[in-house]
Amino acid sequence: MRIGVDVMGGDNAPDEILKGCIAAVETLHADDTLVLIGDGPLIAETLEERGINAGKKLEIVATTEVIEMDDPPVDSVRTKKNSSISVMGKMGSPKDPNRLDAVISAGNTGACVTAAQMHMRRLPGVVRPGICVTVPTFSGPIVLLDVGANIEPKASHLAQYALMGSAYYGGTFGIPNPKVGILNIGSEELKGNPLVREARALMKQLPSHFHGNVEGVELYSGECHVVVTDGFTGNVVLKVSEGLAEYLVRTMFGLMQKSGVEPERMGAVKHGIMPRIDFSEYGGALLLGVKGCVTICHGRSRAPAFANAIRFACRAMDAKVNDHIVRAARECELPQAEPNA
Repeated sequence: MRIGVDVMGGDNAPDEILKGCIAAVETLHADDTLVLIGDGPLIAETLEERGINAGKKLEIVATTEVIEMDDPPVDSVRTKKNSSISVMGKMGSPKDPNRLDAVISAGNTGACVTAAQMHMRRLPGVVRPGICVTVPTFSGPIVLLDVGANIEPKASHLAQYALMGSAYYGGTFGIPNPKVGILNIGSEELKGNPLVREARALMKQLPSHFHGNVEGVELYSGECHVVVTDGFTGNVVLKVSEGLAEYLVRTMFGLMQKSGVEPERMGAVKHGIMPRIDFSEYGGALLLGVKGCVTICHGRSRAPAFANAIRFACRAMDAKVNDHIVRAARECELPQAEPNA
């Protein structure tokens, strides 16, 4: 397996990304290769400083441009053709002789999605790819999508997300026919805006196990395995959840310290809770619906997150995520968007 990593994307590039890649090298299979895409001399110098040779497991692909976080996604991918994100997308194309099986980036999300669609192309029947993230709950992991790829979707796009999310969850977590719901402001049938009501009607016609509406307060109960929403709402939910978790944890440990709780006990609590709420433990979010494996990391990711993102991509490939989605699409005609979608 060849895994490409955008070394120039994110708030902590390139040093933290390279640290994460170096940490993950030893966990790869003997015939796997990490392809480091970015400033070639800088990457080579960093590896040399750490006494690491770019051999069979590490390959450098030099680029000369960087797509910044505030660059317009589509224009940047088209004009900055030698940027790390653009080159990564091209190398993920089925037509590339040195094709990458998986690509990973913490850079401009819109540019990553654009490059993937432009070069890697969409899976058969898929109109709009969606970003899905694994969220811990009281009853086990759930999948939330979309969290940023498509901020103005059509109802048919959300219905596609329901089918893709169900296929992904079943293939990854081994639960046949997982329950799928749509994020809404109430449980009643008629609640929600026109988009949600129309998407709900389409989702009820799918062969997946449709759970119904999911209110925000129910998200972390784990009653529903897959929760579908538009990219704008999903991204807000994800970041509010991260901020709230950080606030609660810092408040809790502050009160424990004031109350005189021994450092050893505080350490034990921290050791138990952080893996459940720290985004770095999950590595990244998967872009469902494109040919290949695209993992999008948090912009603030540091070395542990990238190491986990590489392991996450390997697990996604081993789980044959795209095969499950294509099979589901073949067995059930995906709701299609209008011709101008």
